[in-house]
Amino acid sequence: MKKTFELLFCFICIHLCIGALWIGYYFGKVNGDEMIFHLLVPLSGVNNDTFISYFLLGILPSIIISVLFYILINKLFLKKRKILLFLLFIISFCFFIFKLDINSYLVDQAIQSNFIEENYVNPALIEIVAPNKKRNLIFIFLESFESSYSSVKNGGIMKKNLIPKLTKVAKENISFSNGEKLGGALYMTGSSWTVASMVAHTSGLPLKINFSSNGIIDFNNFMPNVITLGDILKDNGYDNYLIAGSDTNYGSRKNYFEQHGDYKIYDVNNALADGEISEKIWWGFDDNKLFELARKQLLEIAKKDRPFNYTMLTVDTHFEDGYLSNDCDLKFNDQYSNVIYCSDKKIYEFLEWLQKQDFYDDTTVVLVGDHKTMDTDFFDNISSNYIRTNYNVFINSAVDTDNLYNRKFTSYDLFPTTLASIGFSLEGNRLGLGSNLFSAEETIIEKYGYDYVFRELKRRSTFYNNNFLDYK
Repeated sequence: MKKTFELLFCFICIHLCIGALWIGYYFGKVNGDEMIFHLLVPLSGVNNDTFISYFLLGILPSIIISVLFYILINKLFLKKRKILLFLLFIISFCFFIFKLDINSYLVDQAIQSNFIEENYVNPALIEIVAPNKKRNLIFIFLESFESSYSSVKNGGIMKKNLIPKLTKVAKENISFSNGEKLGGALYMTGSSWTVASMVAHTSGLPLKINFSSNGIIDFNNFMPNVITLGDILKDNGYDNYLIAGSDTNYGSRKNYFEQHGDYKIYDVNNALADGEISEKIWWGFDDNKLFELARKQLLEIAKKDRPFNYTMLTVDTHFEDGYLSNDCDLKFNDQYSNVIYCSDKKIYEFLEWLQKQDFYDDTTVVLVGDHKTMDTDFFDNISSNYIRTNYNVFINSAVDTDNLYNRKFTSYDLFPTTLASIGFSLEGNRLGLGSNLFSAEETIIEKYGYDYVFRELKRRSTFYNNNFLDYK
């Protein structure tokens, strides 16, 4: 019994190290909020490749190394076994904490910040006026989609342009940039993974998992007091829809969208139930199926003669290496480049189809990259001076602006900007922590500076805890 316990102890210690290395390898750099969030929400719908990778590169090596280590200390250091096990625990624990930067997260949780309280604009407290003729909204979250995928000549970082068609779309329409060429939204804490990005883009708030004495955060009731894009559109007579090729139970996305705007959800579970697909591939169904279903659904939705918000989430460009369907051209030496190039083509073809539809003239299309790529080695050789940003474009917007370049903004600013793009007027041109980019209003990072805002949003906010989160 004693040996079994000691061997299990060895495994736990070794796995702290191996697990931390696996997280860094598979997910890239993650933060404390993201890790704790995924411990609190359902993981149903995770790609099977993730579990296979975790077993082969996380569990299996941990078992082998822990057994060998235990045999070694029993043969060579039997009398000092307990000391060595204690040292193993200390080293493993410290490695885990510092490798995943949990130490910084804990320090931030010890510091109270009033930044959100002082800068948050509650949509319930300002005047938001819909246009007389309401425009439809098609909002497309592009998985892991960066402006960086474009060529150096166009503002990206690649020698060859991986997104030639969407580079063209950005030039011909409204695309906000942090530079003088193609650029986009700067990375900001609380919005760096898909669920958090969806929250940021639609509520103007980070997704934070602050320590609190109130109990454990309950994401079955997802940020109940927050007023979002979906809530505002529903109150103004819109029908909200969300389609995703993955399982929307993953990360409690289904809860968020159903509870904020009563979105009608269509995901891999619906596609299986309807017979649209016979089995899951990749994270559920690929983007070929996504755009096929979107075409059919939009034609039916448009017949209702009601304003609609149709939100989509692509999936082919997810980590690691993406999903390469059979119809993709192989123009590059690595799979992920081919996946990005293929995705660029499919998105463009969908936009071309939209332009031919009767409802298009009364519709604004918004495309945003949800976050930076999670493919951990794709940008290994780029210059450290290059600032990677998320792609954005507004097509057929109700308003225009000449102030497109050298803007400092984040995904929080896309919340009021999206409403403005479909003709809504906003008192003060601010919502949540965001500013309407079509207006002259400064964004919070233009006003306070990027580093200051990033630091403050990482810190504990009692205001955020008490006003936006639910506990059990």
